[in-house]
Amino acid sequence: MSKLFYLLTDLALDTNKQSIFINNPCSLMDEVGLSEAEQTAMMSKESTKIAALFADELVQLAITSGDPGPDPLPDPDPFPPSPPDDPKPDFNHS
Repeated sequence: MSKLFYLLTDLALDTNKQSIFINNPCSLMDEVGLSEAEQTAMMSKESTKIAALFADELVQLAITSGDPGPDPLPDPDPFPPSPPDDPKPDFNHS
């Protein structure tokens, strides 16, 4: 993956890097080694320009298929509680 991908991931997860980027984006982009084209795209704030830089990269995906079959373990959820045995209060007694 590219340095731009890792920077975008860090910015999405790390509030400290977000603050640094907000205050001085050029220094952070230089620090991680973004190319001039990548920095220009980032400074444009246009998602299509940024996404175009990933157009020729392969992204690894996790795909799960098939039926895993029945669950071999018992259901961990307990049965719903039974209603309380308290009789209704009688407000009509003398």
